[in-house]
Formats: sequence, C-alpha cells, structure tokens
Amino acid sequence: MPLAMLPSGHLKGVLLTTAGILILSPDALLLRLIGADIWTLLFWRGLLCAIGMIGITLLLDRPHGFQRLFTIGRAELQVIAVNVCMHVLFVLAILKTTVANTLVIMSISPLLGAILSILILRERVVSRTWYITASVFFGLALIFSQSLGGGTLVGDLSAFAVAVLLACNFVLLRRYRKVSMIPAVAWSMAVTAFITWPLAIPTSFDGAGWVYILLLGLVILPVSSALITLGPRYLPAPEVGLIMLLEALLGPLWVWLVIREVPSIETLIGGATILAALTWMSIATIREGRRVISQVSK
Repeated sequence: MPLAMLPSGHLKGVLLTTAGILILSPDALLLRLIGADIWTLLFWRGLLCAIGMIGITLLLDRPHGFQRLFTIGRAELQVIAVNVCMHVLFVLAILKTTVANTLVIMSISPLLGAILSILILRERVVSRTWYITASVFFGLALIFSQSLGGGTLVGDLSAFAVAVLLACNFVLLRRYRKVSMIPAVAWSMAVTAFITWPLAIPTSFDGAGWVYILLLGLVILPVSSALITLGPRYLPAPEVGLIMLLEALLGPLWVWLVIREVPSIETLIGGATILAALTWMSIATIREGRRVISQVSK
C-alpha cells in the first residue's frame, strides 16, 4: 500500500516504532565496546537515560511536565518495577552470552505477551498461537543446547527472563494504554541507577568508554525508549511485535561488523526458526485484523 494511502495515525505508529528500533539497535554493541563491569554500566546507563527521559517528558508534556513526572499511580509503579528488573537482566545477558543469543531469545516476547494476554486479560486465543509456540520452543531448545557446555547458560536464562518481563510490560501497556508511560520509564532508570550506585565504579571508563556511555545514555536509550513507548498508541500490537523483530536482526549484525562476534550454528538455526514463526504470526494477525475491519466497514 503506498504511503500516501495509509491512515495518518497508522503511518505515525509505523514510523515512530521503526525509528525507535533503528536507533536502539547499536545498544548491545556499545555495551560490549564500553567493557565495564555490570554495576558501573547499569549505574551510568540508568542515570544518563533518566536525565534524557526527564528532558523528553518536560518537552512532550509542557507546560505540565514536572507535574506529570510526579503523578505516579499504581499503573506506573508496576511498569517501574518490571522495567528495573528488565534493565538489570538485559545488561547481565549481554555480558554473559552472545548478543545474537540475547536478542533472539528476547524476540519471543510478543508471543509470551499474547499468551499472558490470554491468561490475564482473557483475550481470545487462535489455534496458530500454539503451533507457533511449538516452533519457538524448538528454536529455544537448539539455542540452549549449545549453551549448556559453553558457559553462557546464565546469560541465556537472563535473556529469557527479559523476554518474560517484556511480555509483562506489553500486558501492562495494553491494560493502561490511556496512560503515558514515558515518566515511568524515566523513574525506572533512576531507580536502577540508585540501587546499583553502591556497587559501581563510576570513574572506571577510558576516553572512548565515556564517549560510548554518553552516546548510549543521553541519546540512544531515551530517544528510542520514547519512540517505542509512543508507537503502540497508533499501531496494533501485532504490527509493533513485527517491527520489534528488527532488533534481533540488526543488533547481532552491528556486533558482527564491528567486533566479529559470530553466532553458533545452533543459534543461527534456532534463531531463524523463531524469527520465521514470529513473523508468520504477526503477518497472519495483521491480515486477520484488516479483514475484520474491511467486513465491518461494508
């Protein structure tokens, strides 16, 4: 469909989400290039991103930005708790296993989100969900099989926990979709920095490390987080999930191009299986939604 024929709200959602994923894609590479310990990375990543997200909140919600930052209810507290755990486990996964393993395992979050929506939000389940679940389970089994003897099991399990938390975050955003969660993301980053500060060594970076962490914390994370948080307001969840799969493709590509980290054959086969199954799920869901809209409009 030509861009000019797309509804403005839908096009806005596509552009916002795609731009957010493209900007976020070097995240894992920069974490590897910085080379600091997990607590120092989490401290600076949290502190700088919190500053950036506060600035974005003040800009988007002006003139009531400060009031919005401190209007925290139960919905925001839930999102903050999920995001703090997610930030810690993501950095742990990047440091303990390959970037390809981390991002491919994390890519299953839309499927987990669909399953949680069935269990928690009582949404309807379609039969293909269970076929896709079987395919994803096969792909994960391949990836985890090569980790058992390779010393990356902790990282892979951390990535799986991140996928579960991303799915929980997805369900929360669906439940509270009328509430802007950008301030909640800012607070989650601030809380991450606060709890990791006693264990961090803030001055342990070299010259290049400072450039990378400032770029990551003040630009990449806040801008991408804001765009990805805003995108689902204008775009159906299946399309958001399809666009999010770009990160599982682009993240390992950046790492391979710069530091030559090559995924194992098990990761390549398992990852291809998972991404193919999730792509089919997203496209089928999108087509079904458009068919329903077309029938209703008639």
